[in-house]
Amino acid sequence: MRVVVTFALFCLSVVLVMATAGRAAADVLVADLSQHKIKISTGFAGTELLLFGVTKSAGDIIVIVSGPEAKAVVRKKSRVSGIWINADSVAFDAVPGFYHVAATNNLSETKLDKVLRENGVGFRYLNMAPTTKTEPERAAEFQQALLRRKVAKGLYNASTGRIEVLENSLFRTNVPFPANVPTGRYRVDVFHVQDGWVTATTSIPLSVGKVGMEEQIFLFAHDQPALYGLFAILIAAAAGYGAGMMFGRR
Repeated sequence: MRVVVTFALFCLSVVLVMATAGRAAADVLVADLSQHKIKISTGFAGTELLLFGVTKSAGDIIVIVSGPEAKAVVRKKSRVSGIWINADSVAFDAVPGFYHVAATNNLSETKLDKVLRENGVGFRYLNMAPTTKTEPERAAEFQQALLRRKVAKGLYNASTGRIEVLENSLFRTNVPFPANVPTGRYRVDVFHVQDGWVTATTSIPLSVGKVGMEEQIFLFAHDQPALYGLFAILIAAAAGYGAGMMFGRR
């Protein structure tokens, strides 16, 4: 209900703005999210946000949700003397922990190729530079393996999400976030494309963070890693001692 009310108020405000803006609003693109922070607490099983907006001009709408970026290492296992070991690896920089693309139309259309390439939209143009010195073919092979792993974990969408258009101006799409979504700051970019050119863009802030006891433990582990490690060892030792006492008495 809260999402519906937010969407209705948003649409009303945009209509009023566009009605008074006249010709200056020819390329207006306004968008927002149903909420700007995803709170991860005990029992978090994933969530779904509503992205909605309005544009006055005809054309395509493309949405990219990505972040946070971090280094990733892809390892290839080989069997040596009957044992599987990590025989090869390639490291990549600035790899989004989460990546979701949605669009009003098929992104495989030739007229959109220039826009996709210039803005790094989709797996084909996702910029993940290898930090390991290697041949382009080998880097591409390991990058494909990294993409498959992200898709399997539900962190990247294998197929483009659908954006619904209402009354030729209002648009909306749902962005699903899995239970294992990484914490941090995200980029939500919305593009309006017409005749193969980006005519308007807008960005929306989004963050994913832990709350409650999970947040306190997370901050403690990052702010005081040595002390956190000591506590973890003491707790494990105490648990092992307690288990030994219980089974020993039997």
